[in-house]
Amino acid sequence: MKLMNRLITTALFLFSWGSFAAESLAPPHGPIIEGRPVIVTAHPDQAVLLENTDRQLAINKRRVYDFYRKVMLAGQADMVNSFLAEEYEEHNPLLPNGRQAFTDYVGSNIPRQEAPELIPDLITMVAEGDYVVMALVTHYPEPDGSGDTYTSTHFEMYRLEAGLIAEHWDSWLFRSSREIPDYGDNAALPVTGTAGIAQLEMLVNEDPALFANKRLVFDLWRQIPEGGREELIALYMDPIYIQHNPNAATGREGAKVYFSQRPDSDIDPVIQDELVIMLAEGDLVMQVLETEREQGGKIYHVPWFDLFRIENGRVIEHWDTASKGELPPDMPGIRPL
Repeated sequence: MKLMNRLITTALFLFSWGSFAAESLAPPHGPIIEGRPVIVTAHPDQAVLLENTDRQLAINKRRVYDFYRKVMLAGQADMVNSFLAEEYEEHNPLLPNGRQAFTDYVGSNIPRQEAPELIPDLITMVAEGDYVVMALVTHYPEPDGSGDTYTSTHFEMYRLEAGLIAEHWDSWLFRSSREIPDYGDNAALPVTGTAGIAQLEMLVNEDPALFANKRLVFDLWRQIPEGGREELIALYMDPIYIQHNPNAATGREGAKVYFSQRPDSDIDPVIQDELVIMLAEGDLVMQVLETEREQGGKIYHVPWFDLFRIENGRVIEHWDTASKGELPPDMPGIRPL
């Protein structure tokens, strides 16, 4: 009887795992060209991204989706109070902290218009607990001055509280042409992550498949980007490994070349960089790390976003916030393609 129960439990787990793989939250990928990153594409059906069997997660997704459409894209400053908590916390230094200061910013900087029904270039949405992350296609000019463009990924992350958005992070890392406004007492708050064994709490999920996916990404990051152990890539990455970082090539071999330039180091039991959050939904895992960027002679603490798609117990697809020549935390010496 015990053996039968164990077999039934295993079968249910495999069925659940297979369901995640069959119903991906990621869009169909672009053409795979050997030795190159794959272009970033938008999801063809945004309604699918708003669904979740957990009613509260579906509500949270819709709240964030509508806020982005109506406020961030359409400049409807009068709607801010309907979406943001009174004690709203902002982590992008280009934006002010606090609900009233943010309302004033929207009214002065985003032209008011009718809200679009869909969010342009939306790749996917990931929700777990109080958090929702959106990933969007970004288009950057090629650095060679040709006038051509290439794609990468932009991320927007929100924490909700009592049905309202209470906190925001995004990946608009600084470019040389951007000046940081002086918001005085309304300056954005620095990004803070978690170090040490407390990171393991972020892996917890009642769904065994989601827990396993988060643990896979956690161990991959400790051993390969941070530990420089590219020889372990076959344990964590699918042979296809679709890469959207514009500085690296698709496939396991491309990943080996990319990470081989990272010197080997001791493998820590936790992630060396401070971990802001790790979220999982469906076949996706969102990892956010705290990192530093210098602008105008000042150091700012900002987030670094990585998004992974899992299939059959291996990472098969990856997006991050890099532009050409821009590197993830603690990855010195890697040259763009």
